[in-house]
Amino acid sequence: MSLVIHRLQQVSSTQDEARRLVETGEVGPGHVVVVDEQTKGRGRFGREWLSPVGGLYATFIVARHPLISLVSGVAVLRALARFGVAVRLKWPNDLVVDGRKLAGILIECKNEVALVGIGVNLREAPLDTATSVRAAGGTVKRGELIVTIWEEMTEAVASEDIVGEYRTHLATLDQPVRLTLEDGETVEGRAVDIDPEGRLLVETAAGVRAISSGECSHLRS
Repeated sequence: MSLVIHRLQQVSSTQDEARRLVETGEVGPGHVVVVDEQTKGRGRFGREWLSPVGGLYATFIVARHPLISLVSGVAVLRALARFGVAVRLKWPNDLVVDGRKLAGILIECKNEVALVGIGVNLREAPLDTATSVRAAGGTVKRGELIVTIWEEMTEAVASEDIVGEYRTHLATLDQPVRLTLEDGETVEGRAVDIDPEGRLLVETAAGVRAISSGECSHLRS
């Protein structure tokens, strides 16, 4: 499937713009909305995603897939590797270098499509706890990275062992973690594995729990 790129100068959020275009029937799988600057970029749980000019802010519109979170994380990791940046995954779908966040992924579904929002710090890191492609020693143009992510996403969708590949690159495994779930519950324990459904298995004092969604903090690097 060929890729159709919609380039915009400024929007509130590529996720919101992609959703609008899907709802009006103007776009479907194989389209990506990319913008120079977001005025209200958002991450998981509605948190603000700082989006200064110079980063990659894009929403890829793809067919729904039961493991789209894992597929997307692996695709971005593979794409960055092609430009000399070695990253690891932090559950569920952040990409980090030495514990510092370089990229994040936000996935929302609309009918039969998934809106895969990807933010990558290319030249600068907007927070002291983050890093960038340039700081990590990589060099890439935004357009090249968009196309490469799409190529890798197409390959990852067809993978017969996406869970295994995701597990291989997951920095969260064997870490003591604190998870904040969508209902506000906090779970602490040790991350021990990823199950076939992509859930994080956490060994707690009460036994092993399978967590499908949440905000994850590593308690020790």
